[in-house]
Amino acid sequence: MDASAFLDLPAERLTAHQAPALLVERALVVEGNGGRVRLKMHDGLDCLQLTEACAQAMAVIMGLRLRGDGHAVQASGMLVGAKSMVLSRPARAGEVVEVSATQTAELGPLQLYQVRATTGDEELLAGELKVARTGGPA
Repeated sequence: MDASAFLDLPAERLTAHQAPALLVERALVVEGNGGRVRLKMHDGLDCLQLTEACAQAMAVIMGLRLRGDGHAVQASGMLVGAKSMVLSRPARAGEVVEVSATQTAELGPLQLYQVRATTGDEELLAGELKVARTGGPA
């Protein structure tokens, strides 16, 4: 799988999420079972919004992995659980926020990810998210 050729694709082409609800600006890195994305500029993000941004980051990374595996489909799925989400502080207006997500387990369509939202070297949010993959190749 080499998804690096698809890093220039807009996030909208990698996931079923669409503007204005799409929080991810672009993917920065995809490697192994994870990757990192940059969020769009914002007016501040609370815990719920950062959790949604992490879920969207997982979708964009899954979309990159699908492209790297030769499938021309968007990633789609459903967030089914959040566990141990710890918010250090909300994101402030205009801060550049990056989200990293690493898949730690998979059972059929269910996937578990470790996620982190950071600004610079400061961690804003960390925890685990579970998603149920829908559509696309199995």
